[in-house]
This record gives sequence, C-alpha cells and structure tokens, in this order.
Amino acid sequence: MSLTIQRRTFLRGSAGVALPLPFLNLMTSTSFGRETPQPPVRFMSLFKPNGVHPPSWNINGGAEYDFRMSPLMRPFEKHKRDLLILDNIGDFGFASHANSTRRFLSGHHANTKSASIDQMIAEKIGGATAHRSLELTTEGLFTNQIGCSYISYDSAGQAIPRESDPQLIFDRLFRSPLGNSQKRREMSSLLDRVGEDARSLERKAGYEDRQTLDEYLGVVRETEKRLERFGEANKQTEIDFSDLQRPLRAGNLNEQVETMLDLIALAMWTDSTRCVTYMLGNSNSRMIFDFLGITEQHHYLSHFFRNFSRQNLDALLKISVWHMEKFDYLLTKLKSYRDHNGTLLDHSIVMFGSGMGHSDNHTVTRIPMILAGQGGGLLKTGRYLRYSENQPVGKLHLALLDAFGVDIDTYATASEPLAGLDGGPIEFFQERPFASWVKQEEAGSVTVQGRLRMSDDLNEAKIFYVDVEGQPAVRVDVEFRDFHQFNLAYHCGTPITLTGDGAEQGGTIRITKVKDLKSVFGKLPGTQDG
Repeated sequence: MSLTIQRRTFLRGSAGVALPLPFLNLMTSTSFGRETPQPPVRFMSLFKPNGVHPPSWNINGGAEYDFRMSPLMRPFEKHKRDLLILDNIGDFGFASHANSTRRFLSGHHANTKSASIDQMIAEKIGGATAHRSLELTTEGLFTNQIGCSYISYDSAGQAIPRESDPQLIFDRLFRSPLGNSQKRREMSSLLDRVGEDARSLERKAGYEDRQTLDEYLGVVRETEKRLERFGEANKQTEIDFSDLQRPLRAGNLNEQVETMLDLIALAMWTDSTRCVTYMLGNSNSRMIFDFLGITEQHHYLSHFFRNFSRQNLDALLKISVWHMEKFDYLLTKLKSYRDHNGTLLDHSIVMFGSGMGHSDNHTVTRIPMILAGQGGGLLKTGRYLRYSENQPVGKLHLALLDAFGVDIDTYATASEPLAGLDGGPIEFFQERPFASWVKQEEAGSVTVQGRLRMSDDLNEAKIFYVDVEGQPAVRVDVEFRDFHQFNLAYHCGTPITLTGDGAEQGGTIRITKVKDLKSVFGKLPGTQDG
C-alpha cells in the first residue's frame, strides 16, 4: 500500500463531487534522494475604496524597524511582524475614482492596453490549479462610471467580471455544477457524500495529518452551515408588488464579507487557486453601513472637507476601521491554517490598500499600501519603508511581478522595480533643510514659508497649518475652492511658500484666502482633475 498521495488528490463522492484537500504530510515523498516539494506562493489583493483620512492613517516619524503604527492601523497591529508597510507610494496630484481602481493593480490610469498584475501573476503560477484566478467583490456595478467597479483586467486591458455571491463561489469551488436551484436545495451535505473517501484517507494518515484533515473538514462543514444560514436570512417571501417600497436598510454586509474572506482562505488552503482579488467596495462606494449605525453613503462621507461635520468624520473613520478589521480577519484566518512547514500566510503575499490617498481631494500621494506575509521568503516583513521620493505605483507592481518570476522589463510608467521589498537597501525619507518664516503686509496679505500639514484635531479636519520654526504655526482656514484649486492635500508634509489674505487673531496668524502656493523644492502635482 502506498504511503504517499498526490498533491492534486481529491475526496470523491456521489453525484460527481470532488473535494480538494489542503497540504498533508502524505503528499511529501520520503523516498531517499527525493527533495520535499516547496509550497506554492499565493497572491491576494484586498482593495479598500475611497482612500483615507491622512492624519489617521499616516505614520509620522519612526524608523524601518522602530515605528509606531497609526490609529487606523490598530485593528491589525498584532500582525506587525508579518507586515511590510510602504509609504510615499504614488506620484500624482489628482485622480478620478475610476482611475484609482485602474491604478491599484495596473500601475497607472493610462495603462489601459495590458493586463493587471494579478492576471500576469495568475498566468505564471495558476496553471496547475482548478481555478486560474478569482475576481471577487462586495458591491454591484456602478453604471454611471463603470471603471469604478473593476481592478482586474485581461491582456487586452478589458475589465474582468467579478463575483459577489458567496454561495455561488462556494458551489463553483467545492460543489458539482448543478444549475437547477431545486436540485441544489435537495443535495445532501458535501461532506456526507465524500464521507467514505475521507475515512479511507484517515486510515492512511498519521497523527498530524489527521489533525489537519479534521480541521479542514470542520471548516468546510462550518462554511456550509454558515452559507445555509446566510441563504435563509435572505430568502424572499411572497409580496404584493403594488405595495413595494424601496428598502431603507441593506443586508448583513459584515457577514457577507467575512464569509467571502473565509472562502478566499479556503480556496488558497486547498490550492484550488493561487490568485484572488477582492474589492471591499467600488472606488466611489455608495454603500450605507447601517449595521454600524451610519446613515450616509460612504462616498459622501469620504469627502470630509466639503461635507465636514464631526459626526460625518466619525462615521467615515468608523467605516475605515471596519475595513481594517476585515484585513485583520483575513490575516488571522490565513495564519490559522497549517501549510507545509509554516502557515498559509507564510507562503502568501497579500496586498492591501487603495488607489488614492486623501479621500476628499483624491491625491495620488502617500497611498495606503501594505504587503502582508513572507511569500515563502520573497518579502522581509516587520518593517516600515518611507521612501525618499514619491514612488510610482508601477514600480511596486514591477517588483511584485519580478518576485513571482514574471519576466518583464517595464510596467505602466515604471522601468525599474521598487527597491527594498526583500530587505535590500533603499533611500529613506529625510527632510531636506529649508528656511521657514512668515511676513505680514499692511494690506492684510500674509506670506509664509514652512511645512504644510493637516490638523491632527478631528474637530479641525478642514484646517491646515504651516509650521514655522520658533513661533506659532500659521493656520490656513479656507473654502473648498482654494483647497481644491491649490491642491493643499498634495503638498501636505512638504515645505511650501504660501501667500494669501490673513490677519493675526488671538496670537495666531490665520489665512482665509489663498492667492499663490509654490513648493519650496519644485514639486508639482499632475494636471488631471479628479
């Protein structure tokens, strides 16, 4: 009797069902002179819509190995050693919502004729799996600006359809393709139908494999039950359409998303696929997070400058924290699954982030971008990398393509990969010296040179300050027109020379109208209006 089985072994049962397995020790040959197979490296991307509130996201200060995670990062702080936090990613002034989705996996909004990196990676690593890749989403299509709904593109640059129903995805991965809904309801449990094959495998397996197999079958059983409960909760009853009113409340979004993340981890663990992209929402997500007690659309709240109130900002941050909690949920799930001599996360690269930085002004600077997992040794984690200059997103993509063995010299606007992902040297951010000063004219004009920053006080989310050495910071309190026209968000964290109308009030100089703004070191945002 053979004491080994193939990696592609399935549990087989009635009605043609075939259930894939996670890695077991039985799949490793112990014959003399034969090498133990290396675990496959998986790629996942998790897209967060509508950018962030920068003061709540950005890390300010700290070093590569010695840094404090920001308030919005606290939900996944326990994974710090498994993270590679990238800063100064993005090098553009404005971006539309549709362009931010294209940029997330395609490097640049103008890269419309080639595949996104997930598809290039899937082409390289997905050939041996039942599903080359999975493209998943939480939200339906936004037809007014269709590009907002896609992050994955084929070799011709065409959008790849997404799937959003966890039940259908589970059937596609683990059940026979029965199209008749009545027959699907009558099907017995998947595990009941493969029970005999599972018992036969357990008789061959050692103690450790039996533990892994029991854990796996338990996860499949629990996922089945959860999907059944999910279906029951959403089952429609007979209704009188003449009295039908537009519903005010959405379904249980949290349960839907966590079920989807469970399926992603399960698909990876069973090697059903090695490449998954998942959108937590469209780029201009209109979702209402009523289960969090929020009544406004996410997109409306993301424009926190023009729609400012403390209540709106608190709601926006609550949504962002929820997004971070789902990232934490996925990482925790991946860590819980044993894979070869490590965990599933050890042998994966998870890319989490957005396509824009400042959620109101759509700036493409300091874009939230984190890589998680060691990728089987491809990444060196537990680090914070803030690059000396703004880095095109395409450079990160080129580095990831290189890590997965995709032979390509350029991607989007990038001709060289982003340095440092594997622990190699980079040029870290260091503020260049500059003079800071303020001049007040008799006619009510003020010119100030210093570092521009957003207020850290959530009650002042519309307020900017220019720091001047040796004296109180100059307060910049302007209307949306000036905020947008002079792109204050783009210049945050850098030295500027600003001229405007202003006066001293209570010991603080307050500028209420911007007339001119220049970067001390000549940095210019792009010209595309978002």
